[in-house]
Amino acid sequence: MIPLNGVNYHVTDRGDAIEGTVLLFHGMPDTGAIWDNLATRLVEHGYRVIYPDMLGYGRTEKPADPERYAGEHVIADLIALIEALQLPRCHIVGHDWGAYASWELATHLPQQFLRHVAVSMSHPAIFFSNLNLNSLRDNWYMYLNTQEAAVDLYTMDNCAFFREFITTTHPDLDEVCSRLREPEAMRANLNWDRGNPLAKSYVVARSGKLKYPKINVPTLGLWSPGDVYLLEAHMQESGAYVDSEWCYQRLSYGSHWCMLDNPDETNAAILNWLVNTD
Repeated sequence: MIPLNGVNYHVTDRGDAIEGTVLLFHGMPDTGAIWDNLATRLVEHGYRVIYPDMLGYGRTEKPADPERYAGEHVIADLIALIEALQLPRCHIVGHDWGAYASWELATHLPQQFLRHVAVSMSHPAIFFSNLNLNSLRDNWYMYLNTQEAAVDLYTMDNCAFFREFITTTHPDLDEVCSRLREPEAMRANLNWDRGNPLAKSYVVARSGKLKYPKINVPTLGLWSPGDVYLLEAHMQESGAYVDSEWCYQRLSYGSHWCMLDNPDETNAAILNWLVNTD
């Protein structure tokens, strides 16, 4: 457990940094354990691997205030984690909301990172600016998540609604629901969308105030054909924000949670990208 800006984070730290260090950030509705398979592979190849339970998940504390989950606060926590562990330049990998964090860190703290992998989630500027009917429809659940009754709706009947409509393609729904059927845990899960409301982000984007410098960290964008939440085109277009080596890779199969249902191909793609460090 590591205290970061007043919140106790549970952090897994494995391996020796013979070949370097890798930071892994998970997204909704998982815990750091989603990276266990990849972490084992990385440790076998000589990497030190660090992956927290993100704010509100797993054994990390679950603040009730949605504002605590706002992007700027989460990024500040992760910077504090890097400082607390006194990490040298390292690699960074993110998935879903964890990829939002990895994009932000690679953009604003480029001197800290050697190589970057974004799984599923495109560059934030693309996600919020390049809107079309498909992307708006695909994000419908993010609006429902902000409704107060969503906690009761998602936890009732052993998370029946949550299973049927929200996390339909997750490969391990029983594990997810075993954690989130408690109202405190489900509320923390939803606080990510409540603390970062889409409408507010769209206002910033459409007003021209969403400004990002280009990324100077070599970046791999990884996307799965079975992803029903995020758009392939958005990931492909993310290279416009990378002023360094950029690679887009489409896996042959896998859901939004490709590290669970296509681990071999996902792990190989990430490992191959990291070992190509100059």
